[in-house]
Amino acid sequence: MSDVQGEVQSSPSTESVHTHVEKPESSEEELAAHVAQLRHQIEEANYQYHVQDNPTLTDIEYDLLLSELQQIEREHPELQTPDSPTQRVGASPIQDVPQHRHPRPMLSLANARSEQDLLDWHRRAQNILPDTTFSYVCELKIDGLAIALTYDEGRLSIGATRGDGMIGEDWTPNLRTVRTVPQRLRGEKIPPRTEVRGEIYMPIKNFEQLNEEMSDSRLFANPRNAAAGSLRQKDARVTSNRHLHFFAYQLGYVDGMDVRSHWEALELLREWGFPINPHIQQAKDLDEVMAYCNKWEKERFNLPYEIDGVVIKINDFHQQEELGSVARDPRWAIAFKYPPTQVATQLHDIRVNIGRTGSVNPWAVLEPITIRGVTVSRASLHNEGDIQRKDLRIGDWVLVQRAGEVIPQVVKPVVERRTGQEEVYSLPAHCPLCGTEIMRIPDQAMAYCPNTNCPARNLESIIHFVSKGAMDINTIGEKMCEQLADAGYVKNVADFYDLTHDQLLALEGVKEKSADNMLKAIQESKKQPLSRLLFGLNIRYLGEKAAQLIAQAFGNIDRLLEAQEADIISVGGIGPKIGQSLYAWLQDANNIALLDRLRAAGITMTEEQKSISGPLNGQTFLLTGRLETMSRSNAEEAIKKLGGTIASGVSKSLSHLIVGEDAGSKLAKAQKAGVPIHDEQWLSDLLQHYTA
Repeated sequence: MSDVQGEVQSSPSTESVHTHVEKPESSEEELAAHVAQLRHQIEEANYQYHVQDNPTLTDIEYDLLLSELQQIEREHPELQTPDSPTQRVGASPIQDVPQHRHPRPMLSLANARSEQDLLDWHRRAQNILPDTTFSYVCELKIDGLAIALTYDEGRLSIGATRGDGMIGEDWTPNLRTVRTVPQRLRGEKIPPRTEVRGEIYMPIKNFEQLNEEMSDSRLFANPRNAAAGSLRQKDARVTSNRHLHFFAYQLGYVDGMDVRSHWEALELLREWGFPINPHIQQAKDLDEVMAYCNKWEKERFNLPYEIDGVVIKINDFHQQEELGSVARDPRWAIAFKYPPTQVATQLHDIRVNIGRTGSVNPWAVLEPITIRGVTVSRASLHNEGDIQRKDLRIGDWVLVQRAGEVIPQVVKPVVERRTGQEEVYSLPAHCPLCGTEIMRIPDQAMAYCPNTNCPARNLESIIHFVSKGAMDINTIGEKMCEQLADAGYVKNVADFYDLTHDQLLALEGVKEKSADNMLKAIQESKKQPLSRLLFGLNIRYLGEKAAQLIAQAFGNIDRLLEAQEADIISVGGIGPKIGQSLYAWLQDANNIALLDRLRAAGITMTEEQKSISGPLNGQTFLLTGRLETMSRSNAEEAIKKLGGTIASGVSKSLSHLIVGEDAGSKLAKAQKAGVPIHDEQWLSDLLQHYTA
């Protein structure tokens, strides 16, 4: 256990340890008592070493105690418990990771990137509680993985990741292997049930050692990724060897105890045996908060672990409760984020690629540099306007940063290092792939290749269609898309559904089994909902979230095709730019033909409507014609919020047809089917009755 205990100045000899815990040989009760004593000594040694930084046993003494306990548990498996120190070495691999619903949501934090942002946050809190004086707790924002630990009667029962804030993943067996995570709470004030939140992280030294042991294709980008990947191992024995650490930073909830402030909660966590970051500090006002933030911005690179900012919390729990939260951000806490690391290097060239919507995307060719352990040789330049605004020239020395510590970006030129040999850059006049003249739209920063048949644009569209967020044809990657396009088998996305076994076998490197797998994945993609299809169709400005909003609002492709531009724009979360782009796309004859081909191939053209309980449960509605007082999509959204369902067409089972001006053929069909027919005023009165 060379990395666990370390050396101590004056420790008992190995013999004295064994005399102290001499193994009884009589009854089962005595053996159980001896096991309990061994566990207590081992856990006490872990606490003194990891939390108090005060080793009380040498490595060999610790290893002998652990070895004895392991032997007893092997011979008497009935004495082994989930929280035994022996379980920290990891159990057998797990197959499926269960989900865990957090009793209280694990909220995200809003970000402040300047002193003014911090002042604005304070002002908003002060506006809610105008006669209140706040005090604060400042904490280093450890760059790791947030987890929640649940303890029942003082014993660790559940360890789960944050997930989406509502539901996380239960990684309890793996978290038991992290030596700084207590298996049992210490002290006398042990609640019946409590949840403790904190950060799993990997020290920089261990991250660098781990990457030295990994193959190039499996290198972790940063310590945070390494920590997350190491925790999420199907084999907990792998996790146990990854040198993960834990800092507790918050009391999620506690039963049967009255805790009045965050600082008091941290003191309680210390008493229970949790490691608390030693640099946490109280602040009586914003001046002290800002001084803390400024101090650690300068000193953060001296820490043995990575931080990306400071978390500031209002200390008083009663004040926290009164302030509440907005969306998923608590009003009583904020993260002060530090600027990403910047490094100087030389800009050798500027090149462009053509995006899936035809956008001309310039990128920088850089002299390779290392930024926080990652080699960077190219970086984003966004668009021509960005290059001009920053006055970037080929040959410049430039500052490069990893935005969000991930995506490399050129920040600005180092003008002082210019020699006069640098070259001013401008975008090419023609697309470098198809030769079409580049189009510039007034008041837009991005330039475009307008040729919808541009090979580069077409290829990017094809790659996007099979991607995970779109149709998720997971057996067909970027290189396979290139082969399919080069062979002429896939000229547009509908061609995927006409691919044959023989065509796939004709491609380089494709064998019988891989061809079968590709065809199977293509068939499976037909089941994807309308939202995935819309996102995959490469409609300008229509992102994944917007596609979900549109699909939920309209329910099927036919209703979307019938919609007016105003109907689309009126969907909550959809602005004019998205609405106009989507409407124009839907009016294009070539796109309608593409949709017809996809429909004929059996692609799902509907979206499952979310079921909501309400007074209109069990009733189906269909709207036709133009409404005067509300848009059709808003009316449908109001119906759905009350539990009603929007039908896709007229049938005898339809509960209500709402008729506006210029009603179409649906009115005649409803009259023939005997469906109840109402005007807009009837619907307005109904909605007002239930929402008043």
